[in-house]
Amino acid sequence: MDSKTMMKKLERIEDLPTLPTILFEVNRLLEDINTSAKKLSDTIKKDPSMVAKILKLVNSAFYGFRSRVSDISNAVVLLGFNTIRNAVISVSIIKAFSGKKELEGFDITEFWKHSIAVAVTSKRLAEKCRVEAPDSCFVAGLLHDIGKLVLSQYFQDLFTRVWITAQKENLTFYEAEKKEISVKHPMIGSFLAKKWQFPDHLVDAVKCHHAVLKSVSNYEMVLIVYGADIIVNHCAMEPEKLIDLSAVHPDAVEMLGSYMENTGEWYEKLKAEIESACGFFLKEEE
Repeated sequence: MDSKTMMKKLERIEDLPTLPTILFEVNRLLEDINTSAKKLSDTIKKDPSMVAKILKLVNSAFYGFRSRVSDISNAVVLLGFNTIRNAVISVSIIKAFSGKKELEGFDITEFWKHSIAVAVTSKRLAEKCRVEAPDSCFVAGLLHDIGKLVLSQYFQDLFTRVWITAQKENLTFYEAEKKEISVKHPMIGSFLAKKWQFPDHLVDAVKCHHAVLKSVSNYEMVLIVYGADIIVNHCAMEPEKLIDLSAVHPDAVEMLGSYMENTGEWYEKLKAEIESACGFFLKEEE
């Protein structure tokens, strides 16, 4: 299937996951600089499951507030508007794909664990590099592989072909994609992010997390997510070895090289935070 045919098929899919109305209401409110914390919290209260998730977040190890927060209005004030928006986005994305059928070779729980690890690592790298909006880097990291989910659900034959090639030839999924299909998961993911009306910096971070491009709306975010993905994959597969920086984009090496060279010194400490994040985002509400 050539790229034109594949993109047309993608565009014609009628049951692509949609995001809840609450997300678009929150985004609309936050486009208005006069929106108050009360108005935002009143909007979130319309979705009790979202309220429960945000309260769980504000009381988690992520933020370490000493006193327990039990009111969504207080949570909005404590976390801030941007963190609230990104929490709503993150919860909505994972919920949109819940209950989907799994293909052989694709474990959706492991998929989300990897995505969350990249999200947490992206946020930490953004903080270390003093990049603006580390919470947005978290969302970009969470989204980066979303195209794989679309492939596994709507292009099952192609996904299986890629997976078999990756297994037989000991390749990464992306390397196998380059051999087997015309439109790879970063492009598919960016299509979905755009369809969901996400801002350009998130769309670009998804599109470029394997192949860095400079002509994007937020180049630093692209480098952060690209580097975080490399670090997470490396630490999962070959933690005892050093990352081969010669295979990494030079701009990412310049920005993140010291963290890539010494992953053992800081990434090990990050694992507890990743585990906590997985518990927050993946555990169903009782």
